[in-house]
Amino acid sequence: MASGSSQGCEEDEETLKKLIVRLNNVQEGKQIETLVQILEDLLVFTYADHASKLFQGKHVHVPLLIILDSYMRVASVQQVGWSLLCKLIEICPGTMQSLMGPQDIGHDWEVLGVHQLILKMLTVHNASINLSTVGLKALDLLLSSGKITLLILDEESDIFLLIFDAMNTFSANDEIQKLGCKALHVLFERVSEEQLTDFVENKDYMVLLSALKNFKDEEEIVFHVLHCLHSLAIPCNNVEVLMSGNVRCYNIVVEAMKAFPISEKIQEVSCCLLHRLTLGNFFNILVLNEVHTCVVKAVQQYPKNAALQISALSCLALLTETIFLNQDLEEKNENQENDDEEEEDKLFWLEACYKALTWHRKNKHVQEAACWALNNLLMYQNSLHEKLGDEDGQFPAHREVMLSMLMHSSSKEVFQAAANALSTLLEQNVNFRKILLSKGIYLNVLELMQKHIYSPEVAESGCKMLNHLFEGSNTSVDTMAAVVPKIITVMKSHEASLSVQLEALRAILHFIRPGMPEGSREDTESQHKLNIVKKQCFRNDIQQLVLAALNRFIGNPGIQKCGLKVISSIAHFPEALAMLSLEGAIDSVLHTLQMYPDDQEIQCLGLSLIGCMITKKNLCIGTEHLLAKILVSSLQRFKDVAEVQIEGLQTILAILELSVSFSKLLVYHSFDSVIFHQLSSSIMEQKDHQFINLCCKCFAKLAVDDELKNTMLERACDQNNSIMVECLLLLGADANQAKGTTSLICQVCEKESSPKLVELLLNSGSREQDVRKALTISIGKGDSQTISLLLRRLALDMANNSICLGGFCIGKIEPSWLGPLFPDKTSNLRKQTNIGSTLARMVLRYQMKSAVAEGAASGSDRNFPEDVLDKLGEWTFIPDSSMDSVFAQSDDLDSEGSEGSFLVKKKSNSISVGEFYRDPALQRYSPNLQRHSNSLGPIFDSEDLLRRKRKILSSDDSLRSSKLQSHMRQSDSISSLVSEREYITSLDLSANELRDIDALSQKCCISGHLEHLEKLELHQNVLTSFPRQLCETLKCLTHLDLHSNKFTSFPCYLLKMNCIANLDVSRNDIGPSVVLDPAVKCPTLKQFNLSYNQLSSVPENLADVVEKLEQLVLEGNKISEICFPLSLKELKILNLSKNHISSLSENFLEACPKVEIFSARMNFLAAMPFLPSSMTNLKLSQNKFTCIPEAILNLPHLRSLDMSNNDIQYLPGPAHWKSLNLRELLFSYNQISVLDLSEKAYAWSRVEKLHLSHNNLKELLPIKLQKN
Repeated sequence: MASGSSQGCEEDEETLKKLIVRLNNVQEGKQIETLVQILEDLLVFTYADHASKLFQGKHVHVPLLIILDSYMRVASVQQVGWSLLCKLIEICPGTMQSLMGPQDIGHDWEVLGVHQLILKMLTVHNASINLSTVGLKALDLLLSSGKITLLILDEESDIFLLIFDAMNTFSANDEIQKLGCKALHVLFERVSEEQLTDFVENKDYMVLLSALKNFKDEEEIVFHVLHCLHSLAIPCNNVEVLMSGNVRCYNIVVEAMKAFPISEKIQEVSCCLLHRLTLGNFFNILVLNEVHTCVVKAVQQYPKNAALQISALSCLALLTETIFLNQDLEEKNENQENDDEEEEDKLFWLEACYKALTWHRKNKHVQEAACWALNNLLMYQNSLHEKLGDEDGQFPAHREVMLSMLMHSSSKEVFQAAANALSTLLEQNVNFRKILLSKGIYLNVLELMQKHIYSPEVAESGCKMLNHLFEGSNTSVDTMAAVVPKIITVMKSHEASLSVQLEALRAILHFIRPGMPEGSREDTESQHKLNIVKKQCFRNDIQQLVLAALNRFIGNPGIQKCGLKVISSIAHFPEALAMLSLEGAIDSVLHTLQMYPDDQEIQCLGLSLIGCMITKKNLCIGTEHLLAKILVSSLQRFKDVAEVQIEGLQTILAILELSVSFSKLLVYHSFDSVIFHQLSSSIMEQKDHQFINLCCKCFAKLAVDDELKNTMLERACDQNNSIMVECLLLLGADANQAKGTTSLICQVCEKESSPKLVELLLNSGSREQDVRKALTISIGKGDSQTISLLLRRLALDMANNSICLGGFCIGKIEPSWLGPLFPDKTSNLRKQTNIGSTLARMVLRYQMKSAVAEGAASGSDRNFPEDVLDKLGEWTFIPDSSMDSVFAQSDDLDSEGSEGSFLVKKKSNSISVGEFYRDPALQRYSPNLQRHSNSLGPIFDSEDLLRRKRKILSSDDSLRSSKLQSHMRQSDSISSLVSEREYITSLDLSANELRDIDALSQKCCISGHLEHLEKLELHQNVLTSFPRQLCETLKCLTHLDLHSNKFTSFPCYLLKMNCIANLDVSRNDIGPSVVLDPAVKCPTLKQFNLSYNQLSSVPENLADVVEKLEQLVLEGNKISEICFPLSLKELKILNLSKNHISSLSENFLEACPKVEIFSARMNFLAAMPFLPSSMTNLKLSQNKFTCIPEAILNLPHLRSLDMSNNDIQYLPGPAHWKSLNLRELLFSYNQISVLDLSEKAYAWSRVEKLHLSHNNLKELLPIKLQKN
């Protein structure tokens, strides 16, 4: 048998040689059938059992390639030829190497290379299904050679188009689809990402989807299609297209995984493809389509498949967050199911991770993927850490992770993943800290960090793990000494890496700023240990690294917070403080504060550091400006955060101690508004008294400067803060020193601020012209309360029980304006305690103590005696109930709670702080409390101060009372006088452009007060009527002045007022007549003025109505004649001047026996009727008299006679005059030519004035004097 077999082999070999010879000698034009037969015979031999031996070394492919090239268009030759070549490649491994040929073979050979032949054949015979099939099979075999693959890709003919064309043309042929997909997968792996992107953009990938759709049950085709899609999913743009709604590649993969659940290779390639899709950040879409469910099944089903484990676990790590977020949403919408099942489901891929770590310990890629998957699972499944550990039923995954880190110490990626997983585990379960520390894992971490010293990823993850490892642990000094320097070394190696610096700083903070409880902080041993570590950090130049990190990573708040904490921890060392100053730490901190104005923690840390580091040496003008701006900005932004306020105020106080000018910068940046808010709110909300003291200290520093006080006063007014306004005014701020042209009180009224504010400014002595302007503004605004206060200041004259509003031009009057001007007998006149005055006393007390301290520090010879301050201890302020709790322990601003309050002597009546500081000796010591105080020397006599203070504060009650009265403010004086005077009796509303006073006639708040008015002045307005109802209200009115208004008729009901005695309605438009109601009697009227109206006659029924009238003035009317007697028995003064009267009735004054003064100047009188003997004064100038009437000569009591500007020609001598009491005789501007004084010249002995100018006198006759 053996010999027969051997003989058969020899025969086959001989036959083969002949066939090869014939193939080599094929002549062109030979019959095709013969050639095909030769090729078929050769093909048969390739299927023999010993084919490999038969064809070894025969190089059959060489003539075969020539034949294929020569007969390119002969289908039968190409069919058999390429089939033969495929078999040769399969049976002879060296054939492929021979086909590649020497370098650049294509340029030397006359025939085409195999890569060119296959492209040409596929192009020429693209319509033949058989040739396309054999061609693609040959192509698949050729593509196994990387060199031939590159040669094919370098050709001008596009192999991709040929494959796509074949697959599209024969889409129903499974063999072509399989071979085409297989070839594409190989080619896709060889081309650039740009070309892959082009394939997708040109939608060439659709041929793959079509193949998958048509042959979704063919495992091989599905497998190769998934492979191709995996290759195409490398560029990000391609992933977006594949994930889009038109493709939905994830659905394709999920369907494939479900269709072939036991096909390991399909599960593997599917996981790889899904991993690529996951890298495109389409987490939510993938999770919603339950991609993770398939991945979890695959990773659990094939734990020993390393490639699948890598891709699946990596995919799950990326999807973890989205999986749990969606799961939480679902749980909210669904009822809770069985707890045990739910807990089991929630374990997800924990076991898979553990198996991967255990079964693939030597595969670093699996280890990396498993660590990341475990890390993310721990992060989002909070209770998972309970399943890890060394107890029964737990997974000792932490041991596997540590082992992974140590086994793959050369892999940075494994270290990074393992360190992160351990960090997460440590963060969630503090028990693992003790376990890992006991194993000394930190030493391994430090060693590996040193090994990969130039890897920022290793440094970051290592420091992060150390951070969580040492958090809250009581570490020994030796451990600290070993760890801290190495972390600092890591920082130095990665100064440019933000993440490394951040994690390193966090780790270091556990050693130099541990979160120890208060009790252990006071432990001397712990503090000593802490100081050792801090000094070690300082010696390792930690401050330089931190400052560099602060400056380099100014945009990262985490770096800033940690950096500031580290600097704060070492800043208390003197040598560190000096070094920080040299390194520009203040500038760095200021920059940080500027960058993070809204970060409370950064602001708090930064402000504290500034206060610690600032010195007189490093405080320059530029720094001061920036400091002030940042400090004030922070305090304003966190006005309700106590910690920021305390740190900021303490820092400000420290800087104010170093620089006096800093206070002006603070006020420039509106620090005063911060202090205003804190002082006001602290008292109202009863905050900690120590905080109030701190605020008062800062405010006291500002209030030393007079200019700042005035500025702050203006701003306090602008903010409508009456508490601070009162305080500043008591401290000596000047209410009349506004910066602009508008006075402070006008500004307050313009903004309609609180009336309390206006009252304070008025009480501080606002100028009258400013108050008047403010009144005009307030009237325009309609602010009743403010108007009342202003009017009270301008118009209230309590000394005369009067309200004088004359000349204010207020245009209208409202009862609500006048109400507060009248005394309120029901009000509590006891002086109320004000918060503003309380604050002022606190500030003054601190200023005194501060000045004493400065005096002592300056080494002055004349020290302030201690007993003066001791004396202050005897004084306490008696607060009202609302302030008891706030100021109960505020006696000493520098102590935490001395008893009592301040500045009112215990067991005695209170005295104002203003009184205490009004003493000249104390004024020298206090910061300009009096605006107009005398200029005194800078050094005060301490003995004199003590003596004066005792004199003021220790006097008996009566002395104190008298001093208080002598120094009382205006408002106090008013209150005192109001208590003594019961009612306002005079109201002046003249010259106010009033059109009506109807408001006063209504039932209103002042009706009761108006009942007590005795005098009402309404002249120089534009009134046309007087309310009848008001007449009834004015029950006590005696004087009513309505002159210079617009009355056109006389309101007769005025005469119904019970007490009216003086009525003036002159200078109106009343006329032409006044008819009084005879039924109305007004027995009280004494003076009635109707002058300068439009009357043409004397009022009718006058005698019946006002029978007790004593003075009647009708001057300046249009009366032409009086035909009836006047009949006023009590009349004493009658004025008819400036009318048109030409005659008086003979009995005109017969019924007026008491008339003493009669004036009829500027009329047309030529004769005079009977005159009563009581007449003493006659004014008849500018009439038509030609002689002196006999009625005048017979007046026995005449004292004064004015008949100038008449036509009198003769002046009777003294003998003709009955009166011996003549004092004045005025006859200028007449026609007198003779003055005869010859008889009884002594009768004129009492004449004081005798006017005869502008007459016709030429000489005086001799005067004959009697002996008497």
